[in-house]
Amino acid sequence: MEEQQLKWYVRLSIALAVSSILFLMVWIFSQFKEPPGFNILMNSLLVFMAFICLESIRFTQLGLAKWNGGRVPLAKDALTFVVPVFVGTLVYSVLFYVFKWLDHFVLGSEPPLLPHMISALLIGLILSLIFGLILWLVTWKDSYYRALIRNEAYKTGIVKANLQTLRNQLDPHFLFNNFNTIYYLVDENPDMAKKVLKNVSNIYRHILKHSKADLIPVMEEYKVTMQYLEVLKERFGNAFQLEEKVEKDHLKGKHVPPLVLHELVENVIKHNQIDAENGIVLKLLSSNGYLTLSNNLNPKKVEHSIKSGLQNILARYDLLTESKVVVEKKEDCFCVRVPLIELI
Repeated sequence: MEEQQLKWYVRLSIALAVSSILFLMVWIFSQFKEPPGFNILMNSLLVFMAFICLESIRFTQLGLAKWNGGRVPLAKDALTFVVPVFVGTLVYSVLFYVFKWLDHFVLGSEPPLLPHMISALLIGLILSLIFGLILWLVTWKDSYYRALIRNEAYKTGIVKANLQTLRNQLDPHFLFNNFNTIYYLVDENPDMAKKVLKNVSNIYRHILKHSKADLIPVMEEYKVTMQYLEVLKERFGNAFQLEEKVEKDHLKGKHVPPLVLHELVENVIKHNQIDAENGIVLKLLSSNGYLTLSNNLNPKKVEHSIKSGLQNILARYDLLTESKVVVEKKEDCFCVRVPLIELI
């Protein structure tokens, strides 16, 4: 990226402004009836005044950053630089006014006159500009590195979540169930066995293709999920029913994390008893901004279940968007609503 440079006339204007302030300070000091003296106590007070000026600028910058919603003061928000400089200049001038009266009563110098206050304003302005610029640069540097760390943490989190999804979908039980379904269909219904095998092949192609992706078109995820549901229908027969009310218009231009619907369906199979006496009705419907998957409950005992599938989905959405996954569990129903993400 090409580095942006200040125009030559801007640099010349800055040099002219700083030089004019310095020349004006020299002229004002030359008008004093008494040259500035040296006193350890008074000079220590001047150093303390500079420190108070610095602290006032720092607290003002922090307050403005908090007021701006935690944003770090950058060039996009000039107030976070200009206002602290103004505050620092005002604080130094007020302190200098008090200091000059103290100097007058203790050492018998002149009381604060107009030239003194003008010089105090100029000194305060220069100190505030220097302090403000230093603090602004330090804060910008910290913000830059924090942004890099957050970005790397985001990438790492996405990779871990997607790898966990891939592990879940390549689970030996998942493989066994699918191959077992195909095995029994080979003799009973060869044509259906070929169809199921093709669907399983498409599912794994989809898994491997998108294992490293952050987001994919929801329409693509929906199509593969429907293929997986066809496999489940053959596996469980009439014990597994699907009520699908998805409007394609709701899916246009929207995205979801890869395998999110597939993983939700797998959770239903994992946590429910499905047989002739315990049927499952899976409902899949869409709304403007969400896909909802719900099912009745026939809970079965799952040993050592840590609900990693649902936690994985929640973690991925936390990394990708501010929209939250909605999970509702009732006495007779379990429902998950996943946001549809629109890329800007």
